[in-house]
Amino acid sequence: MNQDDDSNWREYNIHGTDDDAENQPFDIFASSTDDDAYETIQYDIDNNITINIRSEKDYDKSTGMSVWTGSEVMCTYLRRHSDVIQNKKVLELGAGCGLCGLVCRMALEAASVLITDGDHQVMKNLRYNVELNGLHSADAATLKSSNATISCPQLIWGKNHAIKFAEQYGKQDVLIATDCLYISQSVYPLFETANELLEKTGLFLFVNSYPWVCPTEKVLDIATEFGFVSSDDELWYHDDDKEKRKNPVHVFRRRKEV
Repeated sequence: MNQDDDSNWREYNIHGTDDDAENQPFDIFASSTDDDAYETIQYDIDNNITINIRSEKDYDKSTGMSVWTGSEVMCTYLRRHSDVIQNKKVLELGAGCGLCGLVCRMALEAASVLITDGDHQVMKNLRYNVELNGLHSADAATLKSSNATISCPQLIWGKNHAIKFAEQYGKQDVLIATDCLYISQSVYPLFETANELLEKTGLFLFVNSYPWVCPTEKVLDIATEFGFVSSDDELWYHDDDKEKRKNPVHVFRRRKEV
């Protein structure tokens, strides 16, 4: 899928209401058209790998156009648990700038990586970042018929969208979502999507660095409703940064049937 195929969709069109957008302290759905508004951030990864990410300089422009704390926490977790990703089919949900997906593809030997978002403006920058790192986003047919290992299709959350997506791309071994719940109405569609796209024995890795926007308790309740559980024993806390340690990586698994 390329940007010509994307629907003209913004987050609040389906998951929220106009009131959700109006009540935010800034316009979380805005995106800049000014090249001076962007900066390129370099992330030095293991094995002499550098990942370049174009991000908006100001966080008060758009949620999906900047790199947020949760993605950096998740990348540290993934690098220290590379076996979770190696040779696995990986899908990043609400990827924004795409940092986690690029780490999986460039440094952790994932079998394939789908880096997705729903917002059509965010998708343009996401695909730009893939190209910036010397990669090409393949379409569904190419991904299946060649050695291509990365694709950036649009994925709007919700059961029906996820079913259609699975028909094209199949179910995945690992789902990743970081700091992508900034409207409470998005939690249910997120887990509808995860439920349709995750293999029965797969893992759903999740970080919520802003629980005052979308309470973690609500996330856990809805996860349980869909049969996902996160064990306290598997919570992972960042040990190098006090601020990043505040919100752990949750490892969701499907509840075992008795």
